[in-house]
Amino acid sequence: MVRVADGRWLKSGVVIGACALTSLAGCEPAATPPTKTSPEGASQPKSADAHDDHDHDHDHDHDAPHGGALVVVGDEAAHVEFVLDKETGKLTAYVLDDHAHEAVAVKHAELKIAVTIEKEGVEFPEAKEVTLTAVDAKDGAASEFVATIEELKGAEHFEAALDSISVGGKEYKGVTFKFPEGNEEHHH
Repeated sequence: MVRVADGRWLKSGVVIGACALTSLAGCEPAATPPTKTSPEGASQPKSADAHDDHDHDHDHDHDAPHGGALVVVGDEAAHVEFVLDKETGKLTAYVLDDHAHEAVAVKHAELKIAVTIEKEGVEFPEAKEVTLTAVDAKDGAASEFVATIEELKGAEHFEAALDSISVGGKEYKGVTFKFPEGNEEHHH
């Protein structure tokens, strides 16, 4: 067990796994040449550079349109909103634009996240990999992904890391967040 900054105790496997993901992924997108990742006519977010061209302060929060945990990808290149149905364990991920208003189709058949949870009767001593499958994919791109995870039934909180997601020609790896908080507070 390891005590973290906010005074909670975490199992060392969780801390080591999170540290490994962070050191492998870093906070910046992987260095890959920009390529078009959405099919012709599919909604694409503005580039991070375009987002920064307008005059406003980045110390702002966005509202999650589905009432879930809002997760910033890159320097607000996009957002992924995670919504959990606590009764069924169904976890839905919605890929949204830089302002978390519009759906954004990404070229993924699935999204993988590593989930860490501790609740009465359920304990993942190490992160459990979960695969969310694309819903209504068109031309190999989707903006909604789902999975039903038995262990998330009744869960109030969990921590997770999005393995990777490509948005606007850039790949982002190891995007970490807490549920239901999201990661907006870490972004500023």
